[in-house]
Amino acid sequence: MLFNMIVEGVLKVNSGKVIQKSYLLLVFITVAIILLSSSYRAVATNDDYNRIARLATPTIDGDLNEPSWLGADWQEMDVYSGGSQPKGFAAKSAVLWDDDFLYVAIEVDDNKHEVPKAVVLGADTIWNGDSFQGRVDLEYDSITNSGDDIEWGYALQDGKVLTFAWSGANNIEFTNVKIVRDDKNNKTYYESALVMKTIKSKQTLSKYVKDNKDVKIGYSDMMNANDGGARLGWLEWSSGIGNSKDANLFGTLTFDPLPLAVSSAGKLVSTWGDLKQIR
Repeated sequence: MLFNMIVEGVLKVNSGKVIQKSYLLLVFITVAIILLSSSYRAVATNDDYNRIARLATPTIDGDLNEPSWLGADWQEMDVYSGGSQPKGFAAKSAVLWDDDFLYVAIEVDDNKHEVPKAVVLGADTIWNGDSFQGRVDLEYDSITNSGDDIEWGYALQDGKVLTFAWSGANNIEFTNVKIVRDDKNNKTYYESALVMKTIKSKQTLSKYVKDNKDVKIGYSDMMNANDGGARLGWLEWSSGIGNSKDANLFGTLTFDPLPLAVSSAGKLVSTWGDLKQIR
């Protein structure tokens, strides 16, 4: 309405080409004012990566064959960066949620599991060894290198689980993390229950999801590779962690509000049509 009133005023005092020029200038100024004065937010822009967090409560024990994980939206980490990709190195991940936690599971094919103390001196340097990293943009504002994003990770070094948060450390709790290495089958299983809190609304992620219908967040995860020396490279789902902290490269994570149906015998009643779905 304000825009129309201004246009009418301009038209009354101008004519011919002057009117046209004044109108175009007015459009530009008005759009600029609207963008500057509104609560405009960018959104994650990597449209090729979308995933769903199913509503379920897994047992954190490193066993990813339980019904809740079998019915999850599994997606492959398919973006490799760094040096030459180690032979047999592959990874896929899935995300669940409930009233208390965000759950993340990763299944890794890796011929050698290595977190050498020579390059991983402490939890803050676990990225140098075989390890998981995740990063979320809870506000979904796609700000590059934002201090509001949470970046966390964990690794298994000599039987001990190391955890660390490089960004948003005050907004994440590592409630339970289990990492199981199966040397016989060259696999490593990561499973965690995390409490995350939004920076701006100061809510837990679970409450934030319940209070905001159809909420979306930016999400990316990755696995680092090490065969006993220096880090070789990493696999990511979407991007935005390894090469740069760029939420514009994140994929989008949405939340299914309907619980995963499981029978009394522990078998899936509803598989959502995509058991162990791999992109």
